[in-house]
Amino acid sequence: MKGNPQPDKTAALVHWTYSYKEWRTFILWKKRNKGFFHYLFYLLLPKRKQGLPFAVVTMSKVYTEDLNEIFRDTDRLLKRVGVRDTGKMNILEITYEMITGDRPALNDIYLPIPRGKLREAIGLQEIITAHS
Repeated sequence: MKGNPQPDKTAALVHWTYSYKEWRTFILWKKRNKGFFHYLFYLLLPKRKQGLPFAVVTMSKVYTEDLNEIFRDTDRLLKRVGVRDTGKMNILEITYEMITGDRPALNDIYLPIPRGKLREAIGLQEIITAHS
């Protein structure tokens, strides 16, 4: 699903904004994990968006400038929420299972944790996991 420019901030558990450097580091990490050609293509043709990069997490959705993804509803079952240390940054990882169809599929949502927000991310992890 593509991004929603106006997420509902009243239901937000966290609303993080990132520096351009933090967001670029995250995008490079994400592209590198997808494969060499994704990484190389991004380096050759980077996209620059207007405005500060942001992320909003609610009990069932994640919003960013590019992403509007549901991880908990009647067709999706939350599996786990974790914090991953990648060296240069910490990543919030939300894993959910798509229940529709013949074979269930696991999907991951990755969000960078801004500097100084690690405790907030751990609290978010506990809140979302407690309501599973």
